[in-house]
Amino acid sequence: MRSGCRFFAMVFIALAGCRAPVEKRDTVPVVRIATVLGRITNPLAEALNKVLPDHFPARVEVQKTDLTGDYVRLIAEGNAELAMIQTDVAYAAYTQSTGDSPSPRRRLRGVAVLYTTPLHLIALQSSRIRNLMDLRGKRVVVVTIGSPTEFTARMTLEGVGLSVADVHPRQMPLEEAIRALRAGEVDAVFGRGNDPSPSIRQIMSVPGMTFIPIGRGQIDKIRAYHPFLHSTSIPAGIYGNHPEIETVGVEMLLACRDDLPVDLVYWITRTLFESLPVLADSFPPLRQIDLEHVQASPIPLHSGAARFYRERELFQ
Repeated sequence: MRSGCRFFAMVFIALAGCRAPVEKRDTVPVVRIATVLGRITNPLAEALNKVLPDHFPARVEVQKTDLTGDYVRLIAEGNAELAMIQTDVAYAAYTQSTGDSPSPRRRLRGVAVLYTTPLHLIALQSSRIRNLMDLRGKRVVVVTIGSPTEFTARMTLEGVGLSVADVHPRQMPLEEAIRALRAGEVDAVFGRGNDPSPSIRQIMSVPGMTFIPIGRGQIDKIRAYHPFLHSTSIPAGIYGNHPEIETVGVEMLLACRDDLPVDLVYWITRTLFESLPVLADSFPPLRQIDLEHVQASPIPLHSGAARFYRERELFQ
């Protein structure tokens, strides 16, 4: 895991200086941040609402949604301005298409690459699943087809020579998956979320559940086909008595739309980095941020974010 101490120190040094207020505007735009849980978006919105009025008058609102798979559509269609999107999903949506759009979402823009979200593969011990290859022929919950979890699970399987067709996929909400696991009607489930994840905690509460590691050899094969996935781990003991679990993860991108004003996105980006110590207290995965990697968006950076990185000599 990357250390955040050096990063926070460098951020405060780099951002030292006076801020000049800007001219007040007649209308105050609303910036909507789409989220499911709000663990990072709620404190970020609070920080932005304190800072933006002095530089780019705007009001920030957290917009709750049921599915993380809605984020791309909400931004692209103008129903939200910001969201945390997996880098693999953002790249696919921008360059190809997604399940809900026949054409690429060319209006998406990147703001900052922030933290890594791990993929969790959890199975009943009685299923005799010990690694990815053991999933062939098993009944596996992949939640909603087209969701970020399904997208990453599919790429993970493809990387080791399997496909969703090689397993018996089950599509069901979390509550139904937990019931099916307790009844022995399914063997395993793919989940995603930053640890500790409430949904993963519920799955692990089912008797006889165990994490299935994805080893370095398999990860190397996966990355050969899908470079957005990389090695990460689930910390030991975070869901009970289990060791550290090696798995694959994907980085999260704060994304926006291309028509947002340059000054607005500049101050959103600047406020994000100035607020990192406080945000990391609420959401520890933010301590993973690599100062040299934050601008490495898989889709074009918004001009406002690019301006911030150039000013801070982070843009190469």
